[in-house]
Amino acid sequence: MSESERLNPSEPHKWRPVHFANIGTDEPFVRGILDLDPVVGACRFTELESKQVKETINSVMMDGLMPAFLELRQIRDSVNNPAMPVLDRLQLYEDLGRKLWKAYKDLTEKAARAIGFKIGFLYDNDEDFEAGAKAFRESNPRLRDGFEKFLESTREEWQNELAKFRNNWLEHQRGDRRPFNKFYQPQYAESLFEAVWRTIVEILPVLLELRLMDGVRLVEQSPNDPGPRWPQRFRYDHPAFRDLK
Repeated sequence: MSESERLNPSEPHKWRPVHFANIGTDEPFVRGILDLDPVVGACRFTELESKQVKETINSVMMDGLMPAFLELRQIRDSVNNPAMPVLDRLQLYEDLGRKLWKAYKDLTEKAARAIGFKIGFLYDNDEDFEAGAKAFRESNPRLRDGFEKFLESTREEWQNELAKFRNNWLEHQRGDRRPFNKFYQPQYAESLFEAVWRTIVEILPVLLELRLMDGVRLVEQSPNDPGPRWPQRFRYDHPAFRDLK
């Protein structure tokens, strides 16, 4: 869609196809989001709800992870470009941080709301996180075991630091840049992008599983599974299925 068409939208059938981005489905983060689409279709949503959930999940990829990945590509290119001005180089890392936080916080939280859950506690201080996680478990007894521990580890390993980098330095310039030096390193940029997208594609299936038919669980396909190969990441498990011959 052109800029004028975006600002003055017409019927979708009148849109002109345009090249969106040089990012293929072979990228693991793209595949990770696309594998959620059939899971949404298996959930107990109305047709309208299903459409909205798919749109918000796709937005995590299109409006969050893809723009961040393009920044990461530029960071990779900058490593072999010593002539790049320092300010331009720093800007790449700062834009990556902003876009990753948008994908992880703003867009993932919005997707969770579309699925039917409020996960704002994930981004709160430690006390509110613990209270929120406990309340979430009480409200959703079918919640997969270990979910709170996974979120707690995520916060400790990288989330809280990324939040400080984005909120304290990038947005409000509190203190100086030195405590955040690692955010300006190519290797850390790679690992942070990996951590963010993998966390997103672990959180959303857990929430979607709660909207499946009672008793149905998601099973992630393993390379060591002896059964037939599936084109998607997930299969569905239910006690009744196990008795089928």
